[in-house]
Amino acid sequence: MESNIQKKVLQFESFINDVLKQDLAVLEKKLDEINSEIAEFLQLKSVINTIKNIGNKANGFKTKVDMGNNFFIQAEVENASHILLDIGLGYFVEFTLDEALVVIDIRIKLFERQVINLRKEIARTNAHIKVILIGIRDLQGLD
Repeated sequence: MESNIQKKVLQFESFINDVLKQDLAVLEKKLDEINSEIAEFLQLKSVINTIKNIGNKANGFKTKVDMGNNFFIQAEVENASHILLDIGLGYFVEFTLDEALVVIDIRIKLFERQVINLRKEIARTNAHIKVILIGIRDLQGLD
């Protein structure tokens, strides 16, 4: 009888470690990715608002552009009335600054919904882990 209990305890523990904790790690990674996407869109929104504010005062401006791996070059922007947004799969669409702000707000709302769903899924996985741990404790006769 005691060996059966130990086998069940080991099965439950391996299920927690091999399945549930890995699922939890995947969900947390997705959550981090989506949060970084939201941060990038918020930063882009801030940049667009800044461009809109200085666009009326000057005919162009100078800036530094990240070419990748934190390698920056100086650039001069003559007309900042339109912007290209990545819509996915390597495609870019040209928008006016106001249109881009609307698209960015919609994307942020979609990402926020995904964050809510992921947090619910993380909470559900954590609850499953706790329930199994309570079951293990009951099998072992601990309080």
